[in-house]
Amino acid sequence: MRIFFFLSLFWLGLHSFVPLQAQSLTDTLKIETVQIIGKKNSLNFNETRTEIDSSALARSTTVRLSELLSQNTPVFIKEYGRGAMATASFRGTAPSHTKVSWNGLELNSPMLGMVDFSLIPVYFTEEVKLLHGSSSLTESAGALGGTIQLDNKANWNNTVSGKILTGYGSYNTLDEYIQFNIGNKKIQSKSAVFFNASDNDFQFVNKLNAALDPVTGDYIYPTVRNDHAGYRNYGFLQELYLQAGINNTLSLKTWIQHNDRSIPQLLTNESNDAANINRQTENALRSVAEWKHFGIKSRFSILSAINLQNSSYTVENMVSGAPVQIVTDANAKMLSFVNKFSYHYQFNESISLVTGLDASLQSVNSENQVRAAPVTGYHKERVENSLHAIVETRLNERWSAFFLLREELINLSHVALLPVLRISLRPNPQKTLVISGSASGNTHPPTLNDLYYIPGGNPSLKSEKGTLFDLGAVDDFAFGLNRIHTGISLFTSLVRDWIIWLPTFQGYWEPGNIEKVKSSGIETNVGWNGKLRSAGFDIKGNYAWTRTINFSENSPAYGKQLPYIPEHSANVNANLSWSHYRIGWIWNYYSKRYTTTTKSEETLSDYIYPYFMNNLHLSMVVPLKENKLTAEFKVLNIFNEEYRTVLQRPMPGRNYQFVLRYDF
Repeated sequence: MRIFFFLSLFWLGLHSFVPLQAQSLTDTLKIETVQIIGKKNSLNFNETRTEIDSSALARSTTVRLSELLSQNTPVFIKEYGRGAMATASFRGTAPSHTKVSWNGLELNSPMLGMVDFSLIPVYFTEEVKLLHGSSSLTESAGALGGTIQLDNKANWNNTVSGKILTGYGSYNTLDEYIQFNIGNKKIQSKSAVFFNASDNDFQFVNKLNAALDPVTGDYIYPTVRNDHAGYRNYGFLQELYLQAGINNTLSLKTWIQHNDRSIPQLLTNESNDAANINRQTENALRSVAEWKHFGIKSRFSILSAINLQNSSYTVENMVSGAPVQIVTDANAKMLSFVNKFSYHYQFNESISLVTGLDASLQSVNSENQVRAAPVTGYHKERVENSLHAIVETRLNERWSAFFLLREELINLSHVALLPVLRISLRPNPQKTLVISGSASGNTHPPTLNDLYYIPGGNPSLKSEKGTLFDLGAVDDFAFGLNRIHTGISLFTSLVRDWIIWLPTFQGYWEPGNIEKVKSSGIETNVGWNGKLRSAGFDIKGNYAWTRTINFSENSPAYGKQLPYIPEHSANVNANLSWSHYRIGWIWNYYSKRYTTTTKSEETLSDYIYPYFMNNLHLSMVVPLKENKLTAEFKVLNIFNEEYRTVLQRPMPGRNYQFVLRYDF
């Protein structure tokens, strides 16, 4: 409780800085507004990263973060249905091994350890960056696969601007978004609100619940409707930026969101539509306050943030002439209270030092009632602390080195000491080719659900411990009006005590540790943009080959790929623009995924067939003096593919969307 009291004072104290006198920032370079039309995927001197360029973000304003990532990065997104939960597998790891931060605040649930990417609208972020493998340790420990960073920035050249967006699509899908920005050289404000809803009642052929034709003996697959699958989401974002004093900036960002969705029945369900009606609601409040100070050779930042999430899940049966029967009623209240301090000192052009301290409180209050049974659950808190130091040095014009040491503590007890060493080489200082290699350690503690969930929690679980290696190269070159970017990264990691939930003979699931899991593979990306007469074009592609193998010698699954991890994944984005028109094509591919640890193919339930997706985008921009109106028409799943990303969860066939956007 003392730590909680100290953190509360820290939070209130930081907010007290907001009303300071605003002055101009002396080391801010004032230039004309520049529109960034592309950010290349890059492997730089100290990290392996991917940045989604601003043009891709602009084209994806009505999609969720899950769709943006699956279409522009090598990350595998596992969707439990349209509008339902979506999780990420980064370099063949589990969803809880992918960290997500929003302006420095970690969004991972302290209860589940993962993030539902379907609940994060692209509307509310301006920069998306992925830190692969050991590069994630610059931000935090625990991301054995990588970290996804979402950031918002101030535009100090803005006076008054904004955008209004409205969209309508198949299954009565609505998208509404309004953003208004106002400010000057000392203060900036951004306000945004969104609403998204859909009946989500598409039709599909159910091939897991067939009847037998008595004459021919053939299976008859019924065409059914995806009932009880509607969703409704809305939220509000407020950003305030202030230049206070000579060398100080202050910012406060607050994000409030409500989500309400029904979860359809499994494809094997044979009960009527009034049985097993699942509904899930979430309410979230996220707020981040940050103070940055800039010196001649140094800078430091203090960040304090809070993430409150309330979630409820119910299962109901509708009985004619009787009250609704509540089968399951589960509720959870989750709190993450985060504080960070970072100090950066530049000794000279060749060497710099970064030190940091993070302190966070994680709290979960979970209650669950099934039928008339007593309420079960748990209420637990955990304090997590981290200290780190980074030394980055440029040895000469060809070689540079990066060294990080991070100490992890839980409830003030030592958990792990994690090192990172990265060496980078530019073979020819006059060229853009960079070769980079790293070795590191990482650790991921069990989530509070892993330890305490009733029934099934396992308090004796060990923390996952990983050893990671990667080697990468990146190059850029131009010829004429064309520019090409290429990048490749080879990685391997050995994770001991991998945590996995498996069914038990008692009828419930329970987590345990797998002795060893090895994940290895290749990530490649290429981008090409240029001019073809009066038309401009850009093509970007990603490919990942990933093997995540159970290396526990006494396990019956030894040498097998872990469930739901595709060995091959790829995507291609191609865009052609001329005058005020643009046409874009997005192609996605995931190879076969197995649903069991034994890699069996005996039944249709043992694997999920390869996934192919093709989307077509057509748009037109109408200039209106200093403003513009954009009309966009999308055809999604253009070849009407039957596909799944999770067993027994249907996905829609060909569908459409029309979007109007006004920028002022």
